[in-house]
Formats: sequence, structure tokens, C-alpha cells
Amino acid sequence: MIIDRYLIKEVLMTFLGVVFILLMIALSGQLASLFSKVVEGTLTVDAVLTMFGLKLIVTLAQVLPLSFFLGILLAFSRLYNDSEMVVLTACGMGQFRVLRSILGLAIVIALLEGAVTLVIAPWAEVHTQKIYAEVAAQSDVDAIIPGRFKEIDDGGIIYIEGENQEKTLMDNLFVQQNTDGKKAIISAASGRQYIDADTGDKFVVLNNGSRYEGKPGQLNFAIIKFKEYGVRIKEKDVAPIRYKHYSSPTLELYRSKNIGDKAELQSRISSILLCIVLALIAVPLSRTSPRQGRYAKLAIALLLYITYTNLLNVARAWIIKGDISTQMGLWWVHAIMIIISLLMLFQQTGFKHYFQKQPNRSHA
Repeated sequence: MIIDRYLIKEVLMTFLGVVFILLMIALSGQLASLFSKVVEGTLTVDAVLTMFGLKLIVTLAQVLPLSFFLGILLAFSRLYNDSEMVVLTACGMGQFRVLRSILGLAIVIALLEGAVTLVIAPWAEVHTQKIYAEVAAQSDVDAIIPGRFKEIDDGGIIYIEGENQEKTLMDNLFVQQNTDGKKAIISAASGRQYIDADTGDKFVVLNNGSRYEGKPGQLNFAIIKFKEYGVRIKEKDVAPIRYKHYSSPTLELYRSKNIGDKAELQSRISSILLCIVLALIAVPLSRTSPRQGRYAKLAIALLLYITYTNLLNVARAWIIKGDISTQMGLWWVHAIMIIISLLMLFQQTGFKHYFQKQPNRSHA
């Protein structure tokens, strides 16, 4: 139907705009956090773009329900403000008819949310943990940022003033090592990384420098001048990934008997139901008069959304603590919100009409 397509188009365009805005707001903070990890040395510059893409997937799963809720609210509020809904109502397009049109789109958005939440987001979380584990397993030299001191495994410190783009050549190196209670300080004008072709061992070769070795507070110390000095770099093993609840594959959560896994599974399913239930709430909530303006119900909508999601978080915590059964789980929260949405619909379409006894009509 033409009217159905028109309503869906209005909601969809507004929904996409809200998704873009919320993603930009959320990801701007994520990007700042990623660059701060690069400065700290816990993440490499090369991994930032990959991590940003993975964060985008995880954030998308979080903003889709809210974006759809606000998309319906803002689109329909504009239609009410422009009196278009009044015309549609006069043509016989009631609230339930409008709701039927939107529920089709809500099911599509819920399926998209399900694909992201149940499959893609856990995969992204696992790859995020793998990247952090691989960065942690990199040698101390690979994680050095020019101009910043970095602590190495033996309690020492390493510093370089500059390096080339490939990180193979370094300028003005300073290294402090702790060996058998003695401190060794090495300074060199330049250095380079070298990998032995036969053994695969990695070395840093320092050029034109000095090594100072001795115990602090004592006068007997050694000074060694060198033209070339090689230091073997210890390789680290990549730590095994420890799956957390939010990164476990959905199928494993389904098979698990752990209470925390069951709570996580219900939370993922709840995000799918959230899209449909919020659509039920948004249709009657968006009803406004031209004098009220299109943003009149926005504060109420955000309050309802916050209350809804907080109740889900509280119910999840109760499941983990054992205060409520997994059978009750998070479903009672959705039931309450569905009842509220139906009450709003019936109130706007003539609540008493459904319960008042209709008068008998006499036949001629």
C-alpha cells in the first residue's frame, strides 16, 4: 500500500540518520580511547583501524534499538506536527493500522539486531581480545614509542629518540638493564633490528655506544666502548584467549549450564525483543498536537528507554545472584513494557469502547 510505504520510508530515513549520529558520538570516544592505548604502548598504530572496525560492530548492536525507537518517535512526531497524521486518521488509518505497518519494519530491524548481537558482535569481541594478546606478546622494542620511556620485562627501561617508518632503524637509544643486582646502562647513537635467518632469533644491534655497569653507590664500575653491540630480544608467547560472557559464541551459551552464560544469552535475545517492544511503545507515544512540537515527547521517550534498559540490567544481575529463576529471567520486564504499550494504544483509540456493553438495537 502507498501509505504503508510512505510511513516506512519516513521512519527508515530518520532511523538511519539517528544511527549515524549515535555511532559518531559513541565512536569518537572509542577512537580517543584507542589512541590513548597507542600512547601507553598497549596497542600498535597498525591495529587501530582494525580495532575501530571491531568497535563499530559492537557499538552498532548497542545503538540499533534506541535508534529505531527514536526514528519512529521523531518521524511520527513530524507527521503529527504537519497534520499529516490527522489526514491519515480521517481516511481511516487508525493507530492499529499504523502499528501494523511499522511492525513489519520492526521485525526486519530485529532480525538485523539478532544477526549482529548473536553472531557478529561476539566474533568482534573475540578478535579484539586476540589483537590485545598479540600486542602484549610483541617484543619490548616493537612496542616502543619514540620520545617515551618504556619499562621492559626485567625491570629495566628503554628509550629511543626516533625511528624510521618500518621500525627497523633507531636513533639515540638509552637502555637500563638489571642483572644479578647490578645495573647496566647502555647508550648508542643508532640501532637496528636484526633477525637471524637460521634460528629466527630477533636482535637489536646497537652502533657506536657505551655500556656502564656496576652497583649503585659503589665506585667500582666498568665502562665499555663498542662499535657494535647485539642484544637478543626475548620472544613472548601469545596468551590464550579467556572467553568472557559477552565474547562467548551464542551456541556455547545455549549449551552452557552456567548461570552467567544463561543470563548473557537472555540479554542477547532481549536486545532483539527490544526493537519490537519499543516500536509498540513509540507509535502511541509519538502522538502529539501541532502546538506541542515534534520534540514534545522526546524526554518521556528517553526516560522510558532508560527505565526499560535499567530494569533489564537489574533482572540480569538478579539472575546471576540467584534471586530469580532463569525461567522468569528477563521476560517479565518485556511483559510489563508490552502491557504499558497496549494500555497507551487502547487509551488513545477509545479504551472504554472495548469494555462498555453496546446497546441493543431494535429491528424495524
